Amino acid sequence: MPKLRIFNPEHDMALAFGGTNYTPTPLAQKLRRDLQMLPAWFSASNDSILSRNPELDSNWAECINKRYKTSIKAVSAQEVGAFNDIEPWGWNRYLRRRLFLDGVQECFLPSEECINDIRNLSHRRISISFHHEFMERIPELQDNIPIESSDLNEVIDFARKHPKAYVKAPWSSSGKGVYRALDINALDFTRWCRGIIKRQGSIMCEKPLCSIMDFAMEFRCDNGKTSFVGYSVFNNDTHSSFSGGRIMPTNALEDKIIAAIGNKELLLKVKECAMTILDKLIAPHYTGYAGIDMMVYRDENGYARINPCIELNLRTTMGIVTCSISNRYISPGSYGEFHIEFHKDTITKDYILDIEHKYPVQITDDNKIKSGVQMLTPLYQDSQYCAFIHIFNSSL
Repeated sequence: MPKLRIFNPEHDMALAFGGTNYTPTPLAQKLRRDLQMLPAWFSASNDSILSRNPELDSNWAECINKRYKTSIKAVSAQEVGAFNDIEPWGWNRYLRRRLFLDGVQECFLPSEECINDIRNLSHRRISISFHHEFMERIPELQDNIPIESSDLNEVIDFARKHPKAYVKAPWSSSGKGVYRALDINALDFTRWCRGIIKRQGSIMCEKPLCSIMDFAMEFRCDNGKTSFVGYSVFNNDTHSSFSGGRIMPTNALEDKIIAAIGNKELLLKVKECAMTILDKLIAPHYTGYAGIDMMVYRDENGYARINPCIELNLRTTMGIVTCSISNRYISPGSYGEFHIEFHKDTITKDYILDIEHKYPVQITDDNKIKSGVQMLTPLYQDSQYCAFIHIFNSSL
């Protein structure tokens, strides 16, 4: 039986809510609907993807299958009850309940205990444990251990001692639960912190770092063991939200990260250590993708260093998307960028056609992308989000 993939980017906020009656924000619902076919690019052969527009998406999938010799299918909510192997972007109680009501047998869904484990391990305090484990094994790492506090005065005092510090909600989606304390006397800052403490019980406080490069290591946990999937090097906007990532082979990304650090041995040591920590703390309780966001930063003396755990994501990440595309769909010698765009108004077909006309996709004889723009999801009548890759070839 093929696997059913589900794109549910509201996952982090559903975890924060904790219950089954969560209602995604309008923007989260829009992102899910507009990019619902994104799992096509990391799915295995014959996998199916949950679609709210199965007829249109099936036509789009047929074109992608023909171009890249894949066999992805789009299925409706009425068909999900036939699947016994389901892998969403992330598991939470809201999605579990939704699938049960759609007809999926409970024996094919993760247990309530499993969902609770995922929620507890997704709390940002897990980064404290990761930092202690990293520093125990790699003494040359600097102490950037976050602080968890449920006391508003303590949070304000931390922000005062560390100007431009980051304060973060324990559970939140990319960038949405992150506040940079530029003005601790601002009413908005105090109100935000008080609200997070009331709703989620505490706040995570982190020292500001002089970032050189944001990157992540992507892993997979199965049967209690961790395997390395690849690296992702990504861009964050001013709100610390993902805005795009590099499309490059794993070895090229590794070289780029090493060049930023200036220490190959240290990066490989962090990678090996990360797998050991995941085996110890995560893999016994979780099956699926896991991404550890990291950072190359410059310390007070100007030396490049690694922060080995900005946060842990127990879900599929955009880094998994870029890893899969880089390894499966890109011709040797080519590289590029992965983009997600949001438009205030509906995206027109002419806008997409103009991009595709300016940068026509060039496909090699073995069905790899050599250059050009490939849209990663269909365009709907009301689309405001679009995802695409822009690929260049070093020989062109």
